[in-house]
Amino acid sequence: MPTPPSSPEEAYLAAERRASQPSEYVNGEVLPMPAMSEAHAMLAGNICTSLAQQLNGRPWKVQGSHRRLYVPDGPLYTYPDAALVCGEAEFWPDGHHDNLLNPSLLVKVLPHAMPAHFAQVFESYYRIPTVQHVLLVTEYAARVSLGSRNENGLLNVYGFTGLDDVILLPDLGMELPLAEIYQNVALRA
Repeated sequence: MPTPPSSPEEAYLAAERRASQPSEYVNGEVLPMPAMSEAHAMLAGNICTSLAQQLNGRPWKVQGSHRRLYVPDGPLYTYPDAALVCGEAEFWPDGHHDNLLNPSLLVKVLPHAMPAHFAQVFESYYRIPTVQHVLLVTEYAARVSLGSRNENGLLNVYGFTGLDDVILLPDLGMELPLAEIYQNVALRA
């Protein structure tokens, strides 16, 4: 007979590993994730593909929306739409290897209706010491925000609003043209 979970986090993880629909765990509360729209899925896939094509033999990994991210000081368990890990992926040492600890780049596609807890999730991304960049991609318009840490650890925020714009990530040796991100995505006027 299995041992019952000894904490709310353990109970969440046990349920999540059996669930067909993912949920987030934000400050002790389990919050179901909304269904992903076709545009959302296309954007996440386009970004993962673009990042993966630029790895150029580096031992980095691109993780998709199936990879759960763990932020200890939340505690927070969440699913970014894409994560880039520069080097070996590190996981919470519970034997399951399913709670990522060390992304360098996180991507979140913003749905038309934002969940109320998203601000907490977004702020938590920057509490991960390895995170250098966070991309927030608008689902319904060609609009992307990039938050990057500068050499002093402070956050610089940049906005991109046209399909001709290119997001440069020189420290990663990568770029993301908005035309690639939004390829085959129907945008609203």
